[in-house]
Amino acid sequence: EIGAISSYALVAFGVEHEELEASFKYMVMGSLASSFILLGIALLYSYTSSLNMADISRTLAERGGGQIVLFVSVLFLMGFGLKAALVPFHAWLPDAHPSAPAPISAMLSGVLIKALGVYALARIFFNVLGMSAISSYILMVLGTISMILGGLLALGQEDIKRLFAYSSISQIGYVVLGIGMGTTLGILAGLFHLFNHATFKSLLFLNSGSIEYATGTRDLRKMGGLTSKMPVTGYSSLVGSMSISGIPPLSGFWSKLLIILAAIQAEHFIFAAIAVLVSILTLAYYLKVQRLAFFGQLKNSLKGIREVPLTMKLSMIALSIICIFGGLLLIPGIQKNFLNLATEVLVNGNNYAQVIFGSIR
Repeated sequence: EIGAISSYALVAFGVEHEELEASFKYMVMGSLASSFILLGIALLYSYTSSLNMADISRTLAERGGGQIVLFVSVLFLMGFGLKAALVPFHAWLPDAHPSAPAPISAMLSGVLIKALGVYALARIFFNVLGMSAISSYILMVLGTISMILGGLLALGQEDIKRLFAYSSISQIGYVVLGIGMGTTLGILAGLFHLFNHATFKSLLFLNSGSIEYATGTRDLRKMGGLTSKMPVTGYSSLVGSMSISGIPPLSGFWSKLLIILAAIQAEHFIFAAIAVLVSILTLAYYLKVQRLAFFGQLKNSLKGIREVPLTMKLSMIALSIICIFGGLLLIPGIQKNFLNLATEVLVNGNNYAQVIFGSIR
C-alpha cells in the first residue's frame, strides 16, 4: 500500500489535466482494490485470529475453510487483479502509463504492477489459501484472456506509450499463465518472465521517454527514421522489442519458451498454442513500432532533433545488455541462487506453514 500510494502521486507528476485525471482514476481503482484486500484480510482474521501468513495457512489446513476461503479467494483475486491490471481489472492502466513520465512508467510496469500485484497474488494463493485445481484454472484463463486482449488492443494504438501499456497487460497474462499452472516449471517460467518484463518493458518505456524528449510527441504517425538521429535509442528499442516478442537468443525468448514447455508438460496444449500465437501478435505490433518510429524516411520536422543526453543513453544501454544476456539466469549455478529460491517458496504451497513453524522449533 505504501508503494501504491506513492505511485498515485507519481502518475500526477506533471500536474496537467491528463496526469491528474489518470492519477485520480488510478487512485479510485487502487483504493477499491485495497478495500477488497482489506476485507479479505479481515475475514481471514475473524476466522483464524491471526495475521501471520504461516499461522493462517496452518489453521485453514487443520480446520478447513469452506465457503469463507472461496469468498476470500474472490476478494483477493479482484484486489490483486486490479493492482496487477489483469483483465478484466485493467481499465486504469492505459491512462496511467501515457500520463506518467517515462521513468515512472518504467517503474510502474516493471516493478510496482508485477511485484505488488502478481507476486502478492501468487503468495496468497500458494502459501495461505492453498492452490486448488479450480483456482489454477481460473488464473490460467484470466492470464490467457489478458494475453489476447492486451495484444489485440496494443495492435491498434498510435500513441507509443499507450501501446506499451496494453502490451504490459498482455505480458502480465504470460506471467499469470505460468504461475497459474502450479507446476515447478510453470512457476519458474512465470517468475523468470516477471524479471524479464521488468527489464525489457522498462527499456521500452525509457525509449518512449527519449523519443518524447527529442520530438515532443508520442504519436507514431508523426515519427519516422529516428534511428538516423537517435541511434542509441533506436537500436536499444530494437533489442527491447525483439526480447519482448520472444526472438532468440534474447531473454524474453527463454522465459516464453519455458512457459510454453510448462504448458505442454502439464498437457495444457490449448494454452501453449495461444501463448505461441500471442507471441507472434506481439512481434507484429512491435514491428509496427519499429517501422513507424525508427525506420523509413526522416520527416522534415524532425531533422533538427538530437540524441538524448548521456545519462539517458547509459540507462538504455544497461537494460539492453540485460535483455541480451538475461538468459544466463538459467545457468544451473545462477538459477539455483535466484530463480529457484523464489520458485520453491510457491511450490511448497501449504507446506510453507510447516517450514516456518518447523524452523521455530
